[in-house]
Amino acid sequence: MTPGTQGTERASLGAEVLRLLGLMSGSSADGIDAALLECGSEGRPVFLGHRHHPYPASLQGRIVAANALQDLETAAQLERELGLEHARFAAACLADWGRVDAIAVHGQTIRHRPRHEPAFTIQLSAAPDLAVATGLTVVHDFRRADVAAGGQGAPLVPPFQQALFAAERTRLFLNIGGIANLTVLPGREDGGPLLAWDCGPGNALLDAAVVLLSGGQQRYDADGAWARQGEVRTEVLANWLSWDYFRRPPPKSTGREDFSAELVRSLWRDWPFRAADFLATLTALTVESIATSLESWAAPAEGLWVFGGGADNVFLMALLANRLPHLPLYKGTPEGGLPHLAVEAAAFAWLGDRCLRGVALDLHEVTGQRQPIVLGTILPGSNWAELLAKLRCMGENP
Repeated sequence: MTPGTQGTERASLGAEVLRLLGLMSGSSADGIDAALLECGSEGRPVFLGHRHHPYPASLQGRIVAANALQDLETAAQLERELGLEHARFAAACLADWGRVDAIAVHGQTIRHRPRHEPAFTIQLSAAPDLAVATGLTVVHDFRRADVAAGGQGAPLVPPFQQALFAAERTRLFLNIGGIANLTVLPGREDGGPLLAWDCGPGNALLDAAVVLLSGGQQRYDADGAWARQGEVRTEVLANWLSWDYFRRPPPKSTGREDFSAELVRSLWRDWPFRAADFLATLTALTVESIATSLESWAAPAEGLWVFGGGADNVFLMALLANRLPHLPLYKGTPEGGLPHLAVEAAAFAWLGDRCLRGVALDLHEVTGQRQPIVLGTILPGSNWAELLAKLRCMGENP
């Protein structure tokens, strides 16, 4: 999917191409990423563009606080605000990128409880505002069908990675957003199933600590510069690594319910060292939880490709490279062409395509689902009749 091959790939896809806009707001709650994809019936996507829209600091704060929200009226108001924010950004993307067939939107996760009985996950949906503002059909609500089928509802990006980056040898993919998650992509030579799981915190605890320690003046530690000034307190780190989540085997997923701003405040109240040491040790917690996850449950691989916002944390990446000296480490994606910050938005555009075409995904070894299932809910827009006719011409059954 390199830029030099896009024209050839697009021509080969012919009339069976769907053009989708993917919108993703992840667990960092720092904004919305948009990715434009063309997808053929065989599932091979072609990346066409990426944009990022940051949330205002006040909105990000309300999203993070909503993780513990019990007030339905406040949640409903936040959902509308998010919907309007998504709609304005989508309109700007469409003005630059032109026609698309549909929008696929992840929504904003505010509660993720895969271990409850019954399990549940909640994403505030921007779908109605998007459909009204753009007139386009919107695919949304991807996670709850997986939960209904006995899965964790996360992670959902791995089948997209498999469609795009499968190779002869096993490859590892690490996304460092608010939460860090790993994908083991089996090589054609090596065999084995597609595996994936959440390792633990990515940027969630670090960002919360920076907000706390800066009195709200900073939202994240750019390049890890503040943490780099500190010392990793190994005895404290060892205690943190004894937390139950890190010992639990895959399939597993997590969120701010386990790694929250409240947890950061609790850890800081008992912290006897410098603020920089606190950030350094939290960075080491992210790195060590990733490394021990790899050592415990991942197969030998030709390399580890890192994407998401955490890939831009120079200090974190240096610690990770030092911790995994025998594993080649790359920032970004294999073969280029897909920016490291665009992967998740592109993945949900692809999942939207799979939903529209009625393709069931087998995520038994990824989320723990009991049976393959089509993920996503379709909200018809003003273009629904046109899109339906196009899908019928392709031989698809939405």
